[in-house]
Amino acid sequence: MARTLPVEINRRSVHSIEPGVRQFETSESFTVELTNHGSATHVHLNIDDGLADAISLDGGNHFVEAGRTHRIEASVDQRSRPVSGRLKVVTGYGAETAVIDISLIPPDEPTEKVPVEVDERLSKPKPRTRDQPERTTETTLPTRAIAAGGLVVLALLLVVVGSLIAGNPAVILGAGIVLLAVAGAVVLLYA
Repeated sequence: MARTLPVEINRRSVHSIEPGVRQFETSESFTVELTNHGSATHVHLNIDDGLADAISLDGGNHFVEAGRTHRIEASVDQRSRPVSGRLKVVTGYGAETAVIDISLIPPDEPTEKVPVEVDERLSKPKPRTRDQPERTTETTLPTRAIAAGGLVVLALLLVVVGSLIAGNPAVILGAGIVLLAVAGAVVLLYA
């Protein structure tokens, strides 16, 4: 696939633009090659919104000296494919414009997939040594249990204080039920 997009400037007349192709297809970054056949001129390159997120150019306005070739790198974002849009080439401060359709396509996949060899030793677990204790989630259980217990004790303290302040037998009975439920939960947690 072509990695260079040739554009002839000032070949037929002042400010004339002649792209080497009208449709350019690539799967990788490329170079826009501006060849000036006449007097020095400014060339403006503009990428439309369809390609703006996929291609970044080294600048937009370029001065091309007489009889010289100026190269502009067009970097392609490898995640932005497939996508298509237009590249505008403008000379003479807008007097002349040429449009090139650009399509970014996925790179060619290798036709032959190379098998990956797996060493038989990878299928067997490494033997544990006595220096390396087995890691389990039980090491975090006491910390969680202590934190949960602290919250339970705080909640119970608030229930008991609230029921004593209220002095209502129904509130005291409700506090007793809550205390029994919490005690049952603690038994289940540690059983």
